[in-house]
Amino acid sequence: MRTFRPIRRRRPARPAHLHTTGRLATLRFRLALLLTALNVVGLAGMGAVALAVDRDQRAGLVRAELDRTARTTKALLAYESGALSVDRLYADPASTGPTAVFVYEGTRTGPRLVFAHPAALPVIAPAVLRGLARDGGERATTVTAAGRDARLLAVPFPHAVTGAVAGTIVVGTDLGPVQDAHRRLGWTLFAGGTVFTALAGLGGLLLARRGTRPALEAIGQQERFVADAAHELRTPLTVIRTQAESALKDPERQAQALRQVVRSAERLGDSVEALLLRARLVAGLREVRREPFRLDQLAEEVVAENVQPPHTALVSTEPTVAHGDPVLVRIALRNLVHNAVRHGRTGTGPAVVTLDVRDGEVRIGDRGPGPGDRPVRRFGTGAPDGTGLGLSIAGWVAELHDGTLRLDRAPAGGTRATLTLPTPPPSA
Repeated sequence: MRTFRPIRRRRPARPAHLHTTGRLATLRFRLALLLTALNVVGLAGMGAVALAVDRDQRAGLVRAELDRTARTTKALLAYESGALSVDRLYADPASTGPTAVFVYEGTRTGPRLVFAHPAALPVIAPAVLRGLARDGGERATTVTAAGRDARLLAVPFPHAVTGAVAGTIVVGTDLGPVQDAHRRLGWTLFAGGTVFTALAGLGGLLLARRGTRPALEAIGQQERFVADAAHELRTPLTVIRTQAESALKDPERQAQALRQVVRSAERLGDSVEALLLRARLVAGLREVRREPFRLDQLAEEVVAENVQPPHTALVSTEPTVAHGDPVLVRIALRNLVHNAVRHGRTGTGPAVVTLDVRDGEVRIGDRGPGPGDRPVRRFGTGAPDGTGLGLSIAGWVAELHDGTLRLDRAPAGGTRATLTLPTPPPSA
């Protein structure tokens, strides 16, 4: 009998190469994570040092209090007629305060308890206390009784006449309050460090996003521009190759193919010129000039040069002076007019381009399919309207001049591109 194993679905492989913007976003997250890790390490180290210092300080305070109580009790002991008297211990606050005090007198059979003030000390086995008193020397130790820790200090006292060790004073205190305070400090440091780490991580992420946002936007624009440029350059090259191969196969179509090759070469030359100009500007080899010029005259020249029969142009302009680089503005207007001629018609009929210049705005319209009111950057390569590198360059020129480029639907149908440029200052 055959057994069938279940077929495991393979997970789709992740792309080996991440997008540049994706890598930058990953770098931003890693920077925030690194900052958070450094904060965690630093806070953990400072917290450990703070807890160690607090523990040592509290231990020193406990030892100082025990030593003070033991010395005070030792000074209050007296001998009357050769016998040890502890009467003064009952009236002194040092020996009857919060610190436990036990006085053992040495005898032949062992230490004998002559005074006991347990205070709030947990119940400790008498054998432990007698053991400390039997040793005869100064000794400090920590014992555990009833689940609580206690710190004990044994201090011998001498005989008033012979000077020999006559007994031992054992003082002790409950370490529970001290340990609870130390534990509360630890939890406070942990909670504060956690909140600070979360806030620092969030702040680091926000700072990383804010710091890398210009680079991210610049890289995104550059990649979109490169994608559009690749498409715009590939299209005329493909047309040239196709027409050349067609002319070689059919000699009768050579004249028509050559005309198509010339048009594609012109389009390719315009694209290359725009790309080179943009590269020079980005590299700093050419600066954007700021000078006043007649925007209406420049727009009329561009339309007259690029709208040829059978296409027609309807021009309506007013004397308008703009402030910027006329060379770049000419390239932007030429791209807009080319886009209107190429895609601003229905069917195979000629294009009708409208030009309206007034108040620092150039409106170029056509009667083709309208894109609707959408931002320019959403018109990517491969869109149905055919826009790509031309509109990208036009929008880039508008940004260089602190202007705007808007695409919307014309009132009479079709697409209308509105290029707004700043007007010159009054001094100009």
